[in-house]
Amino acid sequence: MSLKRICLENFLALEKLELNPVAGVNILLGKNGTGKTQILKAIYASTDSMEGPTLKVLLECFKYGLEKIRLLTEANHGKIVIDIEDDEISTKTITDVIVGKHDASDDPDSHEILVKVSSFAGLKRGVYIPVKDMLTHANGLLSMSERYRDFPFDRTLTRIIQKAQQWKLKEIPTLAFNILPHLEKMMDGKIVIENNEFYVKKNDGRFINFAVEAEGLKKIGLLWQLLMNESITEGSILLWDEPEANLNPEYLPILVECLLELSRHDVQIFVSTHNYLFATYFNVRQKASDCVAYHSLYMEGTNVKCETKKQFNELEHNTIMEAYNKLLDEVYGLQVGD
Repeated sequence: MSLKRICLENFLALEKLELNPVAGVNILLGKNGTGKTQILKAIYASTDSMEGPTLKVLLECFKYGLEKIRLLTEANHGKIVIDIEDDEISTKTITDVIVGKHDASDDPDSHEILVKVSSFAGLKRGVYIPVKDMLTHANGLLSMSERYRDFPFDRTLTRIIQKAQQWKLKEIPTLAFNILPHLEKMMDGKIVIENNEFYVKKNDGRFINFAVEAEGLKKIGLLWQLLMNESITEGSILLWDEPEANLNPEYLPILVECLLELSRHDVQIFVSTHNYLFATYFNVRQKASDCVAYHSLYMEGTNVKCETKKQFNELEHNTIMEAYNKLLDEVYGLQVGD
């Protein structure tokens, strides 16, 4: 089962947006402020729990501006609908089951919100990897988040630490068998956790603390750990915000190969990117049986729209390609002059 349609309505910066993802790899493109991260978080908030979305999860991911979220999945005859309604909207027209209620008295700055759900049969589990490196701060951060109400990190940032700290398997999971060697080659080692601190145990025996490891390699190490402790399994949804950030360009095709391999094992993938090489490599490296879709978010007036194509170069709204072409024009101008 995979997510088939996502509708966001009056959701933070998004007035009304519909996204139709494929079961494989979905690449979100668009200028800053078009809602890429908001979409990833909305999917995560709706898929992190086996019981389906709860109000607590949604509020922990989005602490402001919520009026309505609608997310639909379809498999066989199953369908999931999530509505978050402001208390001013009549609930009599809503027939879904109420699974959570937020008491506005607990938070004077919030509205009373109801969560309605129709069905969660076959729902995939979501794993969200943020742009910000969190494993460097793993030691003590979770206990602080539980003690302080105004803790500045939302659920997407603390939850990834919890997932990464789970015990890894002694044997390589089948899903990761063809992927881990590539990750270990990039890191030149494996991940080790000692006293809640993350290290890369290099092949020469050195232990490199995450605090001093290269930023790009921390992302690779995190993916390695999530595969080894089966936070990512067949049937998962992987949501990764700008996985190419701080990563050496020579590693981009390897990372793309790893993500495509995951998608071949029933992992539905959503990534956001501003990188031309990373986006293009999916079309270059995909096999005929792979499902890849590019979703370009763009402004039309004050509303965000979405254009979806299977090929990167077929997008009519493509800010990455526009920037790349502008660079080529400037380089050409320097070479030939006016």
